Amino acid sequence: MMNVNNPEKVTDDLQPFLTFRLAEQYYALAIPNVLEVVAMLSLSSIPNAPSALLGIANRHGEALPILDLRIAFNLEASALDVSTFFIVAQTEVYQVGLVVDEIFQVKYIPKGSIKVAQGTGKYVTHIISDEQILYQQIDLDPLLTQYPAPIK
Repeated sequence: MMNVNNPEKVTDDLQPFLTFRLAEQYYALAIPNVLEVVAMLSLSSIPNAPSALLGIANRHGEALPILDLRIAFNLEASALDVSTFFIVAQTEVYQVGLVVDEIFQVKYIPKGSIKVAQGTGKYVTHIISDEQILYQQIDLDPLLTQYPAPIK
């Protein structure tokens, strides 16, 4: 388990993001939306759920919906096993587990490298430039509106 909150490095100019990959694309979540990174847990299935909603995990006695971002982003699903990690993310209303291909590190990005995204899709709000890599910042609110969790 990796705890991603480290307020010591946050400044007015540097913003923290958890970075990850789906297929050949790189993405980022703002740290206030990230609780932790966790190894895959056993899942209980949800009847008639969208295919991206893999099931419900028991996280500290609470039901946590697990969403496969590959499926949500119209990519082919990959096999899950005990070596699969997911991001426990939160909005003001929901907590959700997000299955991704590879989770990297928390990056501290200068505000000047974060640009508003235009025409990039309904789940991306900003494009973040970090040396040779462009990250797409995910907005959880429209994602979880599209795939509403069956519990609150």
